Amino acid sequence: MKYLLLTLILCFFACSPTETKEVPPTEASKEKIVIQNYYWAKDGKIEEVYQHRLYASQVRKELGLAVGRVFKRMDTDGDLPNVIWECEYDSEEARQEDLRKLEGTGAFEPVMEKMSTLIDKFDRGMYKVN
Repeated sequence: MKYLLLTLILCFFACSPTETKEVPPTEASKEKIVIQNYYWAKDGKIEEVYQHRLYASQVRKELGLAVGRVFKRMDTDGDLPNVIWECEYDSEEARQEDLRKLEGTGAFEPVMEKMSTLIDKFDRGMYKVN
């Protein structure tokens, strides 16, 4: 009897209409996002990292993907990355579709392999855009 009462109480709360308004996941996922890739060049390789990132953007363009933009740091002191690639997407789904297309071609693997020989460190940030 005790279990029946507990089941009825749980069912009542589970089936009762709620007053809270939840944002559907599709709306939240439609927020624009910015991806930034951070590259720390090996000694003497800053310009080569910069030029190779520009080449990587050209490969993306040839594949019909967003090109983004590339930044080269003006000074070399401190712990900040030497080169940044930044790209804005209309949503997280758009970013995931971009990745599927990029990975599906196989054309970008040699680009990443070469970049790995030019840098000491890589990192990535993902940000929501208001």
